[in-house]
Amino acid sequence: MNVKELAKDPLTKLTAGLSGIVALLNPEIVFALTDALIASGPQLFSVISLSALTLPQVLPPSSTGEWAVVAAGVVFLAYLGQQIWSNIDREL
Repeated sequence: MNVKELAKDPLTKLTAGLSGIVALLNPEIVFALTDALIASGPQLFSVISLSALTLPQVLPPSSTGEWAVVAAGVVFLAYLGQQIWSNIDREL
């Protein structure tokens, strides 16, 4: 599925509409979420670079070393996800 198909999807339109309504009715949530994402900037960069640049080079793993890299990457992604979630939880 590409971006054009995703933009035409009715579920995407419904989600965007509901998000817009919530943002209009309760802008404090949007501001808090924005602050949390800004505070999580370094973690978000690490998650994106690890998942987009590092892991695809060793997927699917065929040797023990590649399995170790994938396992370490998954553990690191879980740690970063926890850090991002704690930032969001603290701001909201």
